[in-house]
Amino acid sequence: MLFQNKYERARKWQIQEKEKREAMSGHKDMKEEVEMADLLEKGDLYALISSAMFTIMPVAILVLLIIALAGMLFMRIF
Repeated sequence: MLFQNKYERARKWQIQEKEKREAMSGHKDMKEEVEMADLLEKGDLYALISSAMFTIMPVAILVLLIIALAGMLFMRIF
């Protein structure tokens, strides 16, 4: 493999860092259960949904308009 030594060093470093983190936490099997409510503030969900709608809807409307115009062109209704 072309960068085999670099790959092996990077993999070894990753394993060492993982072992350091596990040693610092004290538990190997402990995984934090993070819930969505812990990560979001009160108005974040509304902001995420509204920004997605403002981003996706104009593109979707444009695509539907192009499809409709192409259909009208092929049907010669234009």
